[in-house]
Amino acid sequence: MAFQVGVFGASGYSGQEAVRLLGRHPHARAAFATGSASGLIDHQEGLERSADAYLLALPHGVSARFAQKLRSRFPQAPVVDLSGDLRLASAEEYQRWYGQPHEAPELLGTAPYGLSEVHREAIRGARLVANPGCYATSVLLPLLPLVQQGLVAPQGIVVDAKSGATGAGRSPKPNLLFCEVAENLSAYSPGRSHRHVAEIEKQLSERCGRELSLTFCPHLLPLRRGILSAIYVEAEDVSALHQCLAHFYAEAPFVRVLEPGSAPPQLAEVAGTNDCRISVHAAAPGRAVVFSAIDNLLKGAAGQAIQNLNLICGWPETAGLPGGRA
Repeated sequence: MAFQVGVFGASGYSGQEAVRLLGRHPHARAAFATGSASGLIDHQEGLERSADAYLLALPHGVSARFAQKLRSRFPQAPVVDLSGDLRLASAEEYQRWYGQPHEAPELLGTAPYGLSEVHREAIRGARLVANPGCYATSVLLPLLPLVQQGLVAPQGIVVDAKSGATGAGRSPKPNLLFCEVAENLSAYSPGRSHRHVAEIEKQLSERCGRELSLTFCPHLLPLRRGILSAIYVEAEDVSALHQCLAHFYAEAPFVRVLEPGSAPPQLAEVAGTNDCRISVHAAAPGRAVVFSAIDNLLKGAAGQAIQNLNLICGWPETAGLPGGRA
């Protein structure tokens, strides 16, 4: 009998992707799905439905309450939370970045950060996992190994990231109307105001052993899906950056570090997959630019959630996921 997974928030883009991925999974299937669309049950009703595991694709500020209730009612069932509610260390930090009190502060610090390739061992067997943000995934996969090895200066990091419109969610917003997005490119949350900055800096600071701050500016592309991040760093040896990343991800099925001299990755190459493509290039003297490309709804959300579920359950990491290397 297939492993039963309850999906909360299946009327949103990430929740829809989670249900779709479970439909092709060799070991699991969606037992039920909640949301506001026709045919989906109410979120509260979902709390009464027993399953082997749960995926929460709910908005921040809501998701933590459901995680808390599910952990209380079904303590043996793993929960993977796709919101930002469990990614930070304290209620104070959450209040600062999300502008509201945390609904279940006792859960903070209890869930491993679900960047699958980096925290693989902590995720295996976990009963609660904090899935990373989409921008954070695109930045941390290339940057964490470099910071950990001391190959880039921890200060002066600049991230220029561009995302498709699905990254903003499905709720109606004037700036996401077709006439506003089409044939346009716009920046938003510049500098240090985007919420994903908090989890990026937290992860990087833990790796380099000191407080780290970066400049992060996201942009909205006139596309449905995908994130392309350009990360500018101070580094003396560009070849060492490539060697570090190639070694770190040599056995990672979903991360491909492109050979030196290759063109930067393109969104079309990763769209519809759980892959991340990374390349390293020389920039000004003493500086380098590192590119990464992911699908924001897959590796940046639902795909990574399924990858984490695979790790939790001891299945092949690639089970049910598009892309990857043989």
